[in-house]
Amino acid sequence: MKKILSVLLAILVLVPLAALLPAEAASTLDLRVTLFENDNTAIRTWYNKKNLTYYLFFPANCDLSAVKVNFTGGDTLKVGDVTLHDGDVTDVFAPGATLLVKQGMRNYTLKCLQSENIPAVYIQTESGSLDYIHANKENKEKAVITTVEDGEIVLDGAALKQIKGRGNATWNHPKKPYNIKFDKKTKLLGMAKAKKWTLIANHGDPSLIHNDYGWLFADAFGLPHTSAFRHVDLYINGNYMGNYVICESVEIGSSRIDINDLEDANEDANPDVDIESLPLQGTGANGAVQAGNVAGSRKWAQIPTDPDDITGGYLLEYEYGGRYNEEPCGFVTDNGQPVVIKSPEYASKAEVNYIADFVNAGTEALYSETGYNAEGKHYSDYFDVASLVNMYLLQELSMNFDSGFSSFFAYKPEGESKLVFAPVWDMDNAFGIRHQHLGVKLSSTDYWWANQMGKEGIPSVLSAAFAQPEIRTAAKARWTAMRDAGVFEAVNADMAALIDAIGTSAALNGVRWDHFGTTNVDATKAAWQDVAAQSTEFVAGRTAALHTGFGETGACLHYDLNGAFSDEWALVTPISQVGDTLAVRKITGNGDITLPQGRVFDGWNTKADGSGKTYHPGDRITLTEEYTVLYAQFREKNTVETFWQKIKDFFVKMWKAFISVFK
Repeated sequence: MKKILSVLLAILVLVPLAALLPAEAASTLDLRVTLFENDNTAIRTWYNKKNLTYYLFFPANCDLSAVKVNFTGGDTLKVGDVTLHDGDVTDVFAPGATLLVKQGMRNYTLKCLQSENIPAVYIQTESGSLDYIHANKENKEKAVITTVEDGEIVLDGAALKQIKGRGNATWNHPKKPYNIKFDKKTKLLGMAKAKKWTLIANHGDPSLIHNDYGWLFADAFGLPHTSAFRHVDLYINGNYMGNYVICESVEIGSSRIDINDLEDANEDANPDVDIESLPLQGTGANGAVQAGNVAGSRKWAQIPTDPDDITGGYLLEYEYGGRYNEEPCGFVTDNGQPVVIKSPEYASKAEVNYIADFVNAGTEALYSETGYNAEGKHYSDYFDVASLVNMYLLQELSMNFDSGFSSFFAYKPEGESKLVFAPVWDMDNAFGIRHQHLGVKLSSTDYWWANQMGKEGIPSVLSAAFAQPEIRTAAKARWTAMRDAGVFEAVNADMAALIDAIGTSAALNGVRWDHFGTTNVDATKAAWQDVAAQSTEFVAGRTAALHTGFGETGACLHYDLNGAFSDEWALVTPISQVGDTLAVRKITGNGDITLPQGRVFDGWNTKADGSGKTYHPGDRITLTEEYTVLYAQFREKNTVETFWQKIKDFFVKMWKAFISVFK
């Protein structure tokens, strides 16, 4: 009995004490602060489980001397020495302050942080939640949007037809990217009117600036239709989402890629047809849609009537096979490159055949030794060479992980026009952020990259372009002209100003998403500045290296697999000069390379047919020309080699079976 009484007494003592303890673990402080006397600008507290602290992330240039508070969970809320009622206006929230908040018997720690320099964007979804949108990237919901710049509301509660998820790998990050669409064309943060806009999260890029670098250089290099962009502090349903980039989406339109809109033409030719609901068909057996690894395959929508002119405009995206499979219409080139038709998103069979035939003819010419296809037409009859050169230079400068294979856009206007390689997009995997891939140190600045790339058994379109003497000559001339015009210094100056402008917002973003392992704002900002400096240092080092590579005596050694297959490879070589001596590499080293059936590697040769000079791994080669190609050579396996290969294949098979049991 005494034991029971002791337990009851302990409970009676501990329960009141528990009510007096800090309530951080309960995470129940529901506080909203309304700015600019506008309910659309209300922001909510965010709870950081790491340091048991609540945060209010205030946007730049907001007046904190008179903000309205709303809260639940009690009649009053005490912030410091100030007692507040629901709906009160107060000046208690000072930037940088750490406040003790009391509600009933519970205590909370609240930190107030304020951004600087950049606009704020507030989105309110119809449901008041992101649960439905986050459940599936394709889920859409109506919303309203408010923008504030320089302390003034610019766009007040404009209707959004939809907000939805976007991205591929980036959609899997905690901080998610979105697409938004207005009911009508709307000017946004000083950018030209349009319906569609993209919200880039940059979660995988803690510097936040790699896409910015891509756009700044694209503009400076003269690539057309480069997206305008703005960094913003984003709030959705009052919740601070961090530093985002709002930019112009890649699409056909009067303020975007200003060419004929074949999608509109299809709708005009089929006024009573819901084109998006039409069945899809492909070149497979019985009209089946084939996967993105089937060379020469095509897929289309069964649209009843074609417009009179189907020569344009088309917006194309070179893409990985898996991502190609997720899109309704497109084709795989005869040499195996999947190409998504982004516009018209739903293309007819005749339209797909037209643009696929056009791209195939140009590709055949570009990949040939002579630059001409079987019809005797040059690649310049199909491809806009200036844009191809400028795009190559940008991808080479940035060492973009996806160079030529993903998020790589081109468009074709109507009529006898050529395919233009633009606009640039999705550069968050560039400028040194990917430290290593397939044994290649991508943070290094001293290797050729975009002109060495290959995937799924074929060189990239940029690698094939660089193999053409005219392209190399044009690339060197263009780089030299930009160097002499001070283009690189101008971009670096613009980037320095941008880094200075977004620094405080980047620090708040780092706290919100725990990018740097600390909740201290000053430490977070310093860590972000270090990361941004790594990017600017990469650009400086890369620019200097390419001044050599594209200089008068610049040289490139290229390895041609000559019939061997690799799912993905980058047989990179150092940026060199004529007269340099390099060690000849092995055929392995960057990914798995499958040799022709029944054959073994037998060194390299300066001629594809083996009639030139032979080099073996470890030999030294002196570069006597600006572009030297070594072709892989193979011979038949002898009996002993065949026997040991069978033994190796057996053990590899057994090992894979063993591993699969434990997956």
